[in-house]
Amino acid sequence: MRINNKRIGIYIETLYKFLFLGVLFSILLLLIPIPKIVNFVSPWYLLIFFVGLIILLPKFGHQIFIYNSDGEVLNIKTEDAFWAKYSAKSKRLIDFPKSKLRDFKIKESIFSKKLILYVNSKRSKKGYIKLYFNISYLNQSEISDLNHSLNRLVKMNNEKKSKKSFDNE
Repeated sequence: MRINNKRIGIYIETLYKFLFLGVLFSILLLLIPIPKIVNFVSPWYLLIFFVGLIILLPKFGHQIFIYNSDGEVLNIKTEDAFWAKYSAKSKRLIDFPKSKLRDFKIKESIFSKKLILYVNSKRSKKGYIKLYFNISYLNQSEISDLNHSLNRLVKMNNEKKSKKSFDNE
């Protein structure tokens, strides 16, 4: 199953363009004050507001989420819609065999939704590692499809595990 929300990238890029225009116009207001605007709001407040939003927006997590469970490997790619063009840090690609998936959770808070995957690992003392992904920008049907696909994988892995333990007895 494939889940992809690249459509959100256009909106995020447009938002960043407006924020950068806001910074540009705030700087212009500092250089060439227009009395009607400057008396209403300080250009410094506008500049701090727009720069603050530009800094704060990436802190909410990557906006684009691409999930692919076709084949033997589970692929999950996330990237920031705007900054991915300029920085490799704003891209993340995780792929692992489907048989390593132990469990998952979808954690919802007021402003965000996170997918937590529990993946079997020999390197960890616990025997598994947790992988976190931001899924706040997925719509409800995409989250439902993701939930259905991951439930199917976990169920299939648990059946294989119980079958192995039954065969060993």
